[in-house]
Amino acid sequence: MLNGDFSLEFWQGVATRAVRIFTVIVAFAHPTSGFANPFEAGLNAMEREHYATAFRAWKGLAEDGEAEAQNNIAYLYERGYGVKQSYTRAIEWYKKAAAQKSPEAIYNLGMLAYDGYGMRQDYLAARRYFIEAAELELADAHYMLGLIFYQGHGLQLNYTRAKTHFLDAAKLGSPKGQFMVALMLQNGEGHPAAKTEPLKSFIWGMVSKINGYPRADNVLEFSKMQLSQSVQVKATELAQKCLDTGYASCPT
Repeated sequence: MLNGDFSLEFWQGVATRAVRIFTVIVAFAHPTSGFANPFEAGLNAMEREHYATAFRAWKGLAEDGEAEAQNNIAYLYERGYGVKQSYTRAIEWYKKAAAQKSPEAIYNLGMLAYDGYGMRQDYLAARRYFIEAAELELADAHYMLGLIFYQGHGLQLNYTRAKTHFLDAAKLGSPKGQFMVALMLQNGEGHPAAKTEPLKSFIWGMVSKINGYPRADNVLEFSKMQLSQSVQVKATELAQKCLDTGYASCPT
């Protein structure tokens, strides 16, 4: 197991809960519809923190039934960005987008249930939302399912199932999921014999680091203590191969 100081640091911020997400779509997503330009205008406004402009750009699209815009309008209502904060309005718009199978909207409803914002805190309801979004291959949903099982929120703690979901998130490109896989491998969590696996941990930790996760070095340092320099070089190469193959050649 990692030492107590690292565990404390971990719970204070290394594996924080995933945040709400708004939908980002590339220009060619709706090439014939006129949807892309106002949608992108909203994204550009968000980037400049011109939230009222983003709201105006997306409102018409949302009213016309565009699920991505509905999710983003809900996000603005939830945060009070460019509009008066209202969980009630946020939930209304998230549900409209979720009814159209927007994975981001389904996930965001799960986060509201998980945190108890705008509705009663209900981990089981949150889990149902996350499962639905995970089935639509949303990495953040897999991450949250992993966290629920890892921390035992609303159900029995289960490292094996936590590791499975963190691994799914990792292979969908989540740096947080990649970090959590590395952490569990280093701790021997989810292993039938509680065996630590520093080589695999190093590889996933390096993948997480390459993908920009700010605390990845924390788990890498522990793996390095158990691996020779030559093995670390080889493990770095394997981490790059993991990335180059779109996560097809990564340890489990």
